[in-house]
Amino acid sequence: MNNLKIITPYFRATAAYLALGFLALTICDLGQMFIPRLVGHLIDLLADQGATTKILIKPLVFICAIASLVALLRYIWRHLIYGFSRRLEKDLRRRLEERFLSLSLSWHQVNSSGDIMALATNDIEAVRMAVGFGLVSLVDAVVLGLSAVAFMLSIDPYLSLWAFIPMPLITILTARFGQLIYKRLLQVQDVFGRLTEVVREQLSGLKVIRAMALEPLARAEVSQVSTLYMNKNIRLSLIMGGFFPMMTLLTNLAIALAIFIGGKATILGSISPGDFVAFISYLTLLSWPMMAMGLTLGLIQEGMASLGRLSRVLNATEESVHPIEASFSPPAKPFDISFKSVCFSYPGSRGQVLNNITVTLKAGMVTGLTGPTGCGKSTFASLIVALHEPNSGEIIIDGKSSADWTLNSLRGLFGYVPQDGHIFTGTMRDNLAFGKVGASDSELIAVAEAASLPLDPKVFPEGLDTLIGERGLTLSGGQRQRLALARALLIDPPFLILDDTLSAVDAAVEEEILARLLPARKGRGTLIISHRMTSLAGASKVIVLEDGRVTEEGSFQELSRSGGYLERLTALARLGADGYRARARVR
Repeated sequence: MNNLKIITPYFRATAAYLALGFLALTICDLGQMFIPRLVGHLIDLLADQGATTKILIKPLVFICAIASLVALLRYIWRHLIYGFSRRLEKDLRRRLEERFLSLSLSWHQVNSSGDIMALATNDIEAVRMAVGFGLVSLVDAVVLGLSAVAFMLSIDPYLSLWAFIPMPLITILTARFGQLIYKRLLQVQDVFGRLTEVVREQLSGLKVIRAMALEPLARAEVSQVSTLYMNKNIRLSLIMGGFFPMMTLLTNLAIALAIFIGGKATILGSISPGDFVAFISYLTLLSWPMMAMGLTLGLIQEGMASLGRLSRVLNATEESVHPIEASFSPPAKPFDISFKSVCFSYPGSRGQVLNNITVTLKAGMVTGLTGPTGCGKSTFASLIVALHEPNSGEIIIDGKSSADWTLNSLRGLFGYVPQDGHIFTGTMRDNLAFGKVGASDSELIAVAEAASLPLDPKVFPEGLDTLIGERGLTLSGGQRQRLALARALLIDPPFLILDDTLSAVDAAVEEEILARLLPARKGRGTLIISHRMTSLAGASKVIVLEDGRVTEEGSFQELSRSGGYLERLTALARLGADGYRARARVR
């Protein structure tokens, strides 16, 4: 029941409209129940007095008036109740999107994109159906069912008992089928999440799949999950396909019993022909509530299950160390970043990724960070911008603990460009101006050139308006990295973090970019994470991480002769790696 807390505020906020909607629905259902009675009365009049205009006109006017009222009320309740369910669906999607954007990277690392897509599609749809169609069917089942039984009993109690014989069986079978349908719907939702994730991964890795000629393997994987999804849907369809014919059979059996018993009573004069016709009409109307009850329970159960899945996201608790409002303004001058005995490990990991890190990135300086693969360099950068929080120790930014900053003000200090900078579907303009909406063409062209990404008409025939495909599919790895760099340069951040940002470009282009970038950023902080000498050589200070610990720090020239990691890396580079040997000769 705690899951209902997600949607109860919506019911409270629109209680008056919903009450009006359910009142209109109830009157609409009751109005329908009078039409068979009027038709029966009309038939009796015709049987007793013959067909004359005078006799027909009054009942027909009543029937038309009730039908018009029912049509008007149906429009009102559909607008109020179904409209409410659609607005609820819209707001749940908005809340879910906001929650996805606010949850930490740690949460996203243990929840697949397929599950997220299933939440945003199937689960929200299930909640909408339960709130809209489910509640309407429940009211229909109660109002139509009780009123139909009341009218039938008022016509002939003995005939009603015969007609009710199949009804308990209909209710029992409907409840049983409802449980089976519910279980199989959940299975379909789970497999849908897996299918979504497989397709997403393959679209993201399309270049790799084609380059390695793995299309048959990719098709086989999709085929396997698709077949499973199809089989689950077939099993669901078999249950639903058997349910409705069985309900029709039992309903027609009840009608057959009513015709057999009631027909003889009509012939003998126990009930009038009009009452008999009205009775059959009510019995037909009663079949829907009997079937709807089980289906409604299934819909509500499915909605509750989906609400539980949604609540795990919307109510996910993550301890935030950052305040909502800051008590100070961002610095107007260059600032130091200091790590004080910082330790960090990922959730579920046994070892420390960073262990007792104490180091300072000086204000306005270019700092290099290097070390073996997996030593914690990217984690170091993610802690600075609070994508993760230290397990112990603290990070001091401009003399204040990072925990005292709001997330928005803290992250507003940085431009962070990871190795695999994300490219959004759209145009070059959309991607370049992502952090500064409304930037002029001249600004966009300037930062593109600064990142050595000239808008060559052969590559970008439409210039800034060139479509670059989903996740930059039409771009090379180096072009994607330079585009991500240009996007960060556009906002001109006080502190720039380049996390192996230029690993996919050759050394000559990298040197060209840094030759323009570093002088332009003089007086502002820059952190360059790289294995390349061309990137590290321009740093005022280089920090070496090994096994999560700082093993060296100093100038590039000092560390390249210290006998440590950087000297070994320099020796390898002098053999020709990264163009370092050619660069050294020129100097």
